[in-house]
Amino acid sequence: MNLQLSVACFLAMFAIPSVAQNNIETMQVTGSRIIDSNQASFTALNRDQIDQINPVSTLDLLRRIPNLVVAENGVGGLSFVSLRGGESNFTLIMIDGIAVNDSTNSRGGGFDFSQINPEAIESIEVSRGGISAIYGGEAISGVIHIITRNNASQSVGIEIGTDELFNANLMLAKNFDNGVNLLASLSTRQRQQSTSAKAQSQQGLFKLGYQSDFSKHAFLVTLSDSDNTSFAEDSGGMLFADPRTPEYRNSQQWLVGLNSEFQLDEQLQLHSKLSWLNREESSVHPGINQGVLSGIPASDIVSEFERKEIEVYTDYALNQNINLITGLTLRSAEGSNDGTLDFGFPLPVDYVLKQDTRSAFAEAQYRQSSYALNLGWRYDDSDDFDSETSLRVAANYFANDQVTLFAVYNEGYKLPSFFALAHPLVGNPQLLPERSENIEIGMAYSENGQELTVTFFDNHFTDLVDFDAQLFTNVNRSRVDSAGLELSFVSELQSWLNLSADISYVEVNLNDGVSQLRRRPQWFGSASLDAHWQRLSVTLFMDFRDRYLDSSIPTGLIELGGYAKYGLAASWQVSQAMIATFNIDNFLAREYQESVGFVNDEANLRVGLQYQF
Repeated sequence: MNLQLSVACFLAMFAIPSVAQNNIETMQVTGSRIIDSNQASFTALNRDQIDQINPVSTLDLLRRIPNLVVAENGVGGLSFVSLRGGESNFTLIMIDGIAVNDSTNSRGGGFDFSQINPEAIESIEVSRGGISAIYGGEAISGVIHIITRNNASQSVGIEIGTDELFNANLMLAKNFDNGVNLLASLSTRQRQQSTSAKAQSQQGLFKLGYQSDFSKHAFLVTLSDSDNTSFAEDSGGMLFADPRTPEYRNSQQWLVGLNSEFQLDEQLQLHSKLSWLNREESSVHPGINQGVLSGIPASDIVSEFERKEIEVYTDYALNQNINLITGLTLRSAEGSNDGTLDFGFPLPVDYVLKQDTRSAFAEAQYRQSSYALNLGWRYDDSDDFDSETSLRVAANYFANDQVTLFAVYNEGYKLPSFFALAHPLVGNPQLLPERSENIEIGMAYSENGQELTVTFFDNHFTDLVDFDAQLFTNVNRSRVDSAGLELSFVSELQSWLNLSADISYVEVNLNDGVSQLRRRPQWFGSASLDAHWQRLSVTLFMDFRDRYLDSSIPTGLIELGGYAKYGLAASWQVSQAMIATFNIDNFLAREYQESVGFVNDEANLRVGLQYQF
């Protein structure tokens, strides 16, 4: 209660009648292919805002998204991102419209955010709620859409900091008179907290664009490589790990995409997307000795995942009130596992699995001056599974120029991961898809650039995939219900000073009466003050989290104390071409644990220079 009271007091100090949001931009694209569709529970950050935050990593950037739970197993460790009480793999991750979730990993189809450098990001969009009707499986809790840089200025930057931090980036861009534009980006990031906690990543990005009066095209190629060393997940981290040997992971990811848009006439557009994703990860896991929970054996495994996709859809504006979208998608995925577990003898855990999915989808929007209705429908037919139909209904009522009321109903499903289906020891080919139903209702207030949004949501997840220790296999058995309230508001206090804040309450219940969900605080939120004066920009921000449960093999299930941590980001326009940056994360050096045994108790300092030419 002390933490909740202190947070409430902190927010109350700034709670004034007029509220706005300066550092959060609502673009309303991810939740619908109809760009001007009014969507609830949507947040986006653009490049200017990302520069203002100056995140140390993409995961750090996600921490600045309202109503989102983020946790990390220390420097170089695995990450956890949860929307509205859902598992991390319930969220679809896209880069330029291309799904990048890895179905071969033991996390059930999660994504490693070290594969994308924040320097390569133009904007990041988060849509909450299951929207399988728009994007198919994997989107049963929400979508995080990362959009890569475009029309960037040429620049070079360097940053150094505590924990042997070193970041460098180079951006080259050229626009030609014939509608062609080129962009190339190279970046590297290194950080070492200790010999057992270090991370290194490199990324290259190439983008070729062309635009005429009747068409638009973008060709994208990205290559990323990351090396991470950390105590393994569930090991108990630096406090409890046994043995005291870290896990080593190396991953490489290729992404190739071609997006095209054709203006066939004044009312009709044709969109097409071709994409190819290839991801390979190798891990050397030291194993975890038995503690309160059963231990796990050491392993040496290489996994590879490849996904190809073709999508075509039309966008037809029947009149100024009605938009219709119809499309088809063909997706082919293949995953493999090659390696051994150490049971005193090497036990192979090899598998190969292929899966093709054929989809049809439609979306319609009807809009009047006082209300708007958006309908989404999707049919998916995947190998070895029954066909799935997903529905989405979203309604907005514009009470007046300041107040909008909204209500949304979503259906979602997620196919079991390749790991859950095909792993030789724990895989179960009889698994059913995980499913979700969720509703949300809320109100948005906006006046003179000031905004307040309040949203109530109620989610039901069924047939969840879980590991049964007695059967020693994956099974469908759990049901999770999560309901809660999200509030976000912002205010322009002065022409040079802005406030933004958000707070979430999430109640999560399991129907089996045995399991406990980890890393799900009931209360969490953030607040920030952004000041701009001549060439100086300063942001003071705070993140807080209530008590929550987590577990490790040495400790079993325990409760971790809540915390509030503070940070500072500043930039100074030294000259027209030069920008200096300064960041302090956790500047009060508060001790906290996002995961059991992974202790953070130091202030982290970063300084950098960015030169544009």
